Order: sequence, then C-alpha cells, then structure tokens
Amino acid sequence: MTQKTEKFTLKQLRMFKNISIADLAAKSHTTENTIHKYENNVSALRKASYERIDEIAKVLGVKVGDIFLNPNTEKPKQNIISA
Repeated sequence: MTQKTEKFTLKQLRMFKNISIADLAAKSHTTENTIHKYENNVSALRKASYERIDEIAKVLGVKVGDIFLNPNTEKPKQNIISA
C-alpha cells in the first residue's frame, strides 16, 4: 500500500512562509501577475518552466516537487489558512 504524502498549494506554502505575492515575485524574478496566476490556475503552474518553479521553490525553502500536487497526494488542505 502506498502512503500518501501531505501536500499544500503554492498559495498555502507562500502563506506558511509569510511572504506576500509581491515579495515572492521579486525574489523569484517573476511578476506578481504570474505568481497570482500560478496560485489560482494549476494548469498554468504545471505549464511553467522548471527554472521558474525552481526559483519560486528556493524562495519558499521547499523542493520543486513540493509545489506540485500529484495523484498520489492528499487533496490540498483548504481550511488550514484563511485567505
């Protein structure tokens, strides 16, 4: 039996680190609009370049794989953070 790993959305990871969209965008060399799009559109996030996601992951102090949800993970924790 495969054990499921708890995963969080990009927005949840950012909020855990108490980083604003503006700060994440600046530190990861991307735009606020792009970060917003990635947080609200999983398809856009999955189409992003590895290099861009790697920069975001570094700023958040996580691995690239931690940003992506996959079929073997639990559903995102919606009630952990109130937006």
